[in-house]
Amino acid sequence: MAAKLEIDYELVKQLSKEEVIENSLDFAAKHGVDHQAVVGVLGSLATKDYISRGDAPVKKKIVKLTPEGKTYLEKGTPEGKVMEVLKAGPATKDELVAKNAGDATLVTNGLKVCMKEKIISIKEGVYAPTDKAGAWTDSVGTGLKMIAEGSAPIEELVAIAAKLKSRKVCVASDVSFYKVVRGGNFPAADDIEKRSWRIKQPADFDAAKLAEMQKSNKLLDMKPVNVNAEGRKNVGGNLHPLMKLRQQYREIFLELGFQEMDTSRFVDSSFWNFDTLFVPQKHPARDSQDTFFVTHPATTKDHPEDYVQLTKKIHETGDFGSTGYRYQWSRDETERNVLRTHTTAVSSYTLYQIGQEYQKTGKLQTGAFFSIDRVFRNETMDKTHLCEFHQMEGFVIDYGLSLSNMMALLSSFFERVGVKNLKFKPAFNPYTEPSMEVHTVTESGKIIEIGNSGVFRPEMLRPMGLPEDVTVIAWGLGLERVAMRHYKLPSVHDLFGHHVSLPFIQNAAAPRH
Repeated sequence: MAAKLEIDYELVKQLSKEEVIENSLDFAAKHGVDHQAVVGVLGSLATKDYISRGDAPVKKKIVKLTPEGKTYLEKGTPEGKVMEVLKAGPATKDELVAKNAGDATLVTNGLKVCMKEKIISIKEGVYAPTDKAGAWTDSVGTGLKMIAEGSAPIEELVAIAAKLKSRKVCVASDVSFYKVVRGGNFPAADDIEKRSWRIKQPADFDAAKLAEMQKSNKLLDMKPVNVNAEGRKNVGGNLHPLMKLRQQYREIFLELGFQEMDTSRFVDSSFWNFDTLFVPQKHPARDSQDTFFVTHPATTKDHPEDYVQLTKKIHETGDFGSTGYRYQWSRDETERNVLRTHTTAVSSYTLYQIGQEYQKTGKLQTGAFFSIDRVFRNETMDKTHLCEFHQMEGFVIDYGLSLSNMMALLSSFFERVGVKNLKFKPAFNPYTEPSMEVHTVTESGKIIEIGNSGVFRPEMLRPMGLPEDVTVIAWGLGLERVAMRHYKLPSVHDLFGHHVSLPFIQNAAAPRH
């Protein structure tokens, strides 16, 4: 048997005698070495053209016995051992175990097979052959022998392996091997014993090698340079697929003429996050089960007082045609700091600034605005929900807008990202009326929700200082759900967390539509 370090020598020596090695698998088996080690040596010798192994390996099917299969082949199958005893006469299980060297597992497995094939029966604890036992043959044992001896065409052996798959006694697989011939630089007979191919050619050329070459007046035997070799792959940082998607959506908003809002405030007061949106202070969304409350600092008192009083009034008694919620509004509640639960708080602040400018100048700044940033909710995490995620939101403010304007705008927006077949379903939001869920039909025909939309209520807009006849249409959707749909991810945890595949992060491309 050749030592592992001498695989190259054995290869070269055999080629010097036979000129060709038809099957590298046979070579590995002959010398008792791992085939992958042989493949590695072949690659090393081929790069210097000592040998040639072709452009691609030869592939073929093989069938091998598992350790359990080898045991069955050597000692007999469980059903064969059981039938061998029962053909001499009926026996109990204990008697069968005793006559099989106390191997209870073997007897149990054998009895299961025999009962399944109905070649034995049991009565009062005694097993005996049935009428079918006379024609029975141990097909498993015969098949194992054929596989071990290779005494049948490979197609037949593969079929046998398929039938015996559940028994786990053999396995069929594809293997690759090489046909090896001499290369252009195959060593001469004298050089084989010297292992001349192991002499390493210098790869780096420096001043010392230049001086050596000048002194000897001969070219040095340098390692050839492969100018076609790929460089080392850049393993630097990669933009997260979600950020690629975020940038694409941002560009779409800008192409449609939207202005980007400032979203830098992750921590906001309940006043801006809830009260200005006409969300009552007893609404379930404001409970600790749904919202992260900040403890340091716990409150914010810096709010425009006149706007606070108008917001309080609209909640308690209503105005502008509304009756309000008819409850005692609490300043302490409105001053509590939270991690913002939606980017609609950003929209509210932007609309307030537009309203205040209108009060000063009498001119309304009409236009379209958007934001894409992180929001936080105290939710139970599952395959579609996280406590921290990204929300996209847009609104348009102008005179004479209607629900049909919003539906047309949404259709135009989603068509740019490849989402068609939009469907709208009536919904409820505290700060929009009418409100609509936005759905789409997938390729499989399933209807899924992708966003929410509506017309901001007068109870929200009028206290901001906006005129009576202005309309604001708005919508929002989660960026993560869009990413899951685009990248075909079954769970949001394949996008964030320890389940994320790094190759996915490195190679995922933003959608192109």
